[in-house]
Amino acid sequence: MIKNIFILGIVLFALTSCFKEDDPIAPHDKGPVKQEIIPMTQNYIYQVYFNLATGEQVSKNVKNDFDLTFACADTAFLIRLNTATFMKAAQTDFSDLTKVNDTTGLDWKFDKSDGNPDSTAFVNWMSIDGFDTIYSNKVYVINRGINELGFTLGLKKIVFHSLKNGIYFFTTANMDNSEMKDVFVRKKEGYNTVQYSFEEGGKSVETEPETDNWDLLFTQYTTLLFTNEGDPYPYIVTGVLTNPGTTVAFDSTMVFNDIKLDDIIYMDYSTATDKIGYDWKELFGDINGGDYYYKARSNYNYLIRSKSGIYYKLRFTGFYDSTTGEKGYPTFEYQRL
Repeated sequence: MIKNIFILGIVLFALTSCFKEDDPIAPHDKGPVKQEIIPMTQNYIYQVYFNLATGEQVSKNVKNDFDLTFACADTAFLIRLNTATFMKAAQTDFSDLTKVNDTTGLDWKFDKSDGNPDSTAFVNWMSIDGFDTIYSNKVYVINRGINELGFTLGLKKIVFHSLKNGIYFFTTANMDNSEMKDVFVRKKEGYNTVQYSFEEGGKSVETEPETDNWDLLFTQYTTLLFTNEGDPYPYIVTGVLTNPGTTVAFDSTMVFNDIKLDDIIYMDYSTATDKIGYDWKELFGDINGGDYYYKARSNYNYLIRSKSGIYYKLRFTGFYDSTTGEKGYPTFEYQRL
């Protein structure tokens, strides 16, 4: 009996020795609170891309360096306007580019700022019906909007013909049919979009960094506001858009310095690219009379979940250059949680 108990003890010891003790989990290093100033400058000339993980301003471009963006994902066919210049477009009833010579009776459309692909000016240029790809081949008139000084950039006509093997094919012209040009733009792997400019006779340009290299875009953009009577109207604002796939939650009740990961992980995160938007700053004074200033709403907390699943908290603390006093320098602090 004792011998059996002894043998059982040896077996139990051998079995238990096969199970590794739980490794202690190292405390998560949430990192320090960092501060950043984004130089959009006085007239909001620049678009600035920012990477939260590296703390870098990845790239900067003049906001009217391009006119159109073309989606690069394998199955994507979305074409957007550059809303930083207050662009709009209208579809006509014509398929012949030469038949459209004025803007009479056009129904102008703006791209919504929330990133919804169903709310774009060119939403009907292409559609999928079962296994069939259908191209409308309708002429669009594009109002290129305004530059940073408020000067108009003029009109263009365009017909989108097809998307084949990752290449967009289209034709552009001036309203008087001059400078008519057949164009193609090729998708680029690893990017959300590729860009096209009507300047210098038309050209492809590169303004947007690689998809995985940015989280926030500081820019002007067009959004829909409402009058006191509830009537909608488009307006150009200055704020922050997020990389598609980055999600954001909002809070104005917690103290920024006290916010922990446990406080925010189960919040309602939005996929809208304008969730941070523009109203983190408050306007005081008369903007039409020129006597006005902005103040950051430092009690507005933005909780950000990056495409890689990392959480951050962020709040804005200013909008002016501390040396010159010029507006157009969004200042914020943020921390990885």
